[in-house]
Amino acid sequence: MSMPEKADQNQRPFDAKAFFRRLLASITHNWGWKLGCLIAAIFLWSGIIMQDGTLMRAKTFNDVTISVLNEDVLMRNGYIVVSGLDAETLSGLRMRVDVPQRVYGTVQASTFNARVDLSRIRGTGRQTLQVLTTNSTTYGTVLDLSISTIEVEVEEYVTRSRIPVRVNTTGSLPEGLYAAAATADPIYVAIAGPRSLVDAVARCVVPYDLSELPYTVGTQRTALPFQLEDRLENQIPKDRITVTPLNTGVRINTITVEQTFYEVVTLPVDMNSLVTGEPAEGCEIVSISADPSQVRVAFSDTTDITAVESIHASTPADISGISATKSVTVPLLRPTDAKYVGVSAVTVTVEVRPVVSDFQEDEEDEADAEPAAPEAGTEESGV
Repeated sequence: MSMPEKADQNQRPFDAKAFFRRLLASITHNWGWKLGCLIAAIFLWSGIIMQDGTLMRAKTFNDVTISVLNEDVLMRNGYIVVSGLDAETLSGLRMRVDVPQRVYGTVQASTFNARVDLSRIRGTGRQTLQVLTTNSTTYGTVLDLSISTIEVEVEEYVTRSRIPVRVNTTGSLPEGLYAAAATADPIYVAIAGPRSLVDAVARCVVPYDLSELPYTVGTQRTALPFQLEDRLENQIPKDRITVTPLNTGVRINTITVEQTFYEVVTLPVDMNSLVTGEPAEGCEIVSISADPSQVRVAFSDTTDITAVESIHASTPADISGISATKSVTVPLLRPTDAKYVGVSAVTVTVEVRPVVSDFQEDEEDEADAEPAAPEAGTEESGV
């Protein structure tokens, strides 16, 4: 080929259609070998990447919980967080980290320890806390956090002691039982928490419903939840208040209520013991009655109830010289080992009347039997 012909060929315009036909032919020619080479290349590249443990890769963790540190230190410093650290705020953190290839599959969100440090708080009011994380060359570094700061409300942390515990008894006992007054253990508690709440507390109240108890004779101890009240008996939220027995420092959620139950029996009042002396001369006692005539009594477990037959007067009423019916109050003698007596005194009525002789009774009978005299001016029948 001569030089002019070569020059003509070099000066020919680019044929795009011919180029793409040749490219398509090269791709479709032996396509199976080409696909195999592509797959092999991918595996070779993956192997090389996996062997390079220092290669950094991005990883994202969702729903990470932010931990709260040094709450006890904050309280020792005289402060307490009252809002801003609820579960909703502390959960749902999204964390993006850069980790080495060799630990990509095993690293956990807890490795980076997302947290807020309460020991950094130095005052009351609105405070901003930085969300802290931990980085290392072994596990990588944190690139981004969806929550970088948390705002909290801080108050003074104060304590008060000798808060009285009151048992608020409701309901009633079944028939046949008597219960001594319920007592609380402990009878005083100490409280600690935000000043706005602690200063308002007047008492610790234990709701105690007698109708819900399993009744058995003897002493029962029941652990019951309590509530805190102000002077007007309004409830005070206790979720931020620590309640402890005095001088223990052990937080409690219940108060033990102790109460002893006794079996009740009904005993008659001994009428012969209620009065002493004799009525006036010429008078006699018709009857002696007591109101009430029977008394409910509860004894201790060691008492033989069958040996107690009646209730006696401790100081009998002196009816010496009375000539008419009289009512007096007579105190009763409390039986030995009695834990409960329904009444301490009874009203005694002594009915007295003049003595009627046999002669007087006969005259009265004759007077009753004698016919009535006719009225003046009336003629007798048959005259």
